[in-house]
Amino acid sequence: MSIVMMSVYIPPLLSSIDKMRLEAVPSRRASGGPIGVLKPRLAILHYSAAPVVGGVETVIDAQARHLRRAGYDVRVVAGRGGATIVPEMDSRHPEVQQAIKEAGPGCPTNPALERLQRRLEEKLRAVLADRDLVIAHNVMTMPFNPALTAAVGEISKPLIAWTHDFDFAGHIPTATCRADMTFVAISRTRQQELARALGLPRETIRYVPNGVDRFDLAGLGKRTLELLRSTGLEDADPLLLVPQRVTPRKRIELVIDAAHELAQDLPNLGVVITGPPDPHQPWVDGYADGLLERRRGLGLEGVVRFLFESGAAAGEHPVGSCEVADLYRVSDVAVMPSESEGFGLPILETALTRVPLVCTDIPVLREVGGESLHTFPADSGPTDVADAVRRALATPAVRRRREVLSTYGWPGVLEKTEAALQAAWQGPAIDADLASGAAAL
Repeated sequence: MSIVMMSVYIPPLLSSIDKMRLEAVPSRRASGGPIGVLKPRLAILHYSAAPVVGGVETVIDAQARHLRRAGYDVRVVAGRGGATIVPEMDSRHPEVQQAIKEAGPGCPTNPALERLQRRLEEKLRAVLADRDLVIAHNVMTMPFNPALTAAVGEISKPLIAWTHDFDFAGHIPTATCRADMTFVAISRTRQQELARALGLPRETIRYVPNGVDRFDLAGLGKRTLELLRSTGLEDADPLLLVPQRVTPRKRIELVIDAAHELAQDLPNLGVVITGPPDPHQPWVDGYADGLLERRRGLGLEGVVRFLFESGAAAGEHPVGSCEVADLYRVSDVAVMPSESEGFGLPILETALTRVPLVCTDIPVLREVGGESLHTFPADSGPTDVADAVRRALATPAVRRRREVLSTYGWPGVLEKTEAALQAAWQGPAIDADLASGAAAL
């Protein structure tokens, strides 16, 4: 028996994020999630794993990382890539290819496939001996390695058939008909199609969409992520960025007062002011102190955050150009309430990062920004600023961005994932949304 053990691959672009965000995996008795006190030890199976390039491989990589962050012991097992390797799981393994060729179209098995199946069963029993639950991505619904499909069907452990695609080629494998298997589909469309193909009630197939992590996608630096976590703004929705220094002519008080209004109907609002008090005007320290007091008086300490508060004891400002660029990429709207400017560099920065800008209607900002700005009159109060922010949030791009994060962001997807794990490990495989009559296709 030949089993090659390898560490799980973490893409270089995300490694700095994961090293900081990935906490040590607690014991199986860690609390949290719908499974409660005890968390199953998981195995995730596929033909190949990252860094092999593919949509399913990318999903598995993200799923494994987020489950580990949630306290699960996760082992990725595949025929190729950064995983625990069982070579014959690879759909491109020479013996697999030859056995399929010998079987020919319409023939579900032959002696060569049966020999491969027995070998895979032996190896998988060893690799999965300490696992409580197995998640097989596409293995039970695609014809790329029939011996693997059959071998996984013989695993005497709770099994989830995580279905991205299916192609039964006129023959549904016996292993796919395993009565105690939980099916998961990644879209409502796929859920409906799979139910029809298998002759199952649709509500017996769970729906768990693919997830997206905006910080991973933006490739945030370690320091930026630390700042978002330490300030409590990691999950802000929406996140407003004020990329300005703290000096009276920037009128930061307008943003604080507008945030007080906005927070009434945006309970997860976050506002981040990136700049320090003006180093050339030391007398404005009193202005900064007044802003902090204003924030405290309005009860916005958890909503409006000044990054200069996160500075080192020596007074060094914790934010440089790299962190500001990162913040642009994850913010929903930028706000620039200045009473005067010589140019207005944030106008260019927001244009290049596709972030709508709310700003004072003054000539220089019109000159640089043209008609793309969401403005409020120079003599406005906080209500006008709040209204301009609402207009920016209502633009199609921002609205769609927030919809995506609400529906497909990893916090929500992880919750659905854990519910599917519970269904397979402890309870019936029922899609609760459909069972309760939720709207669907």
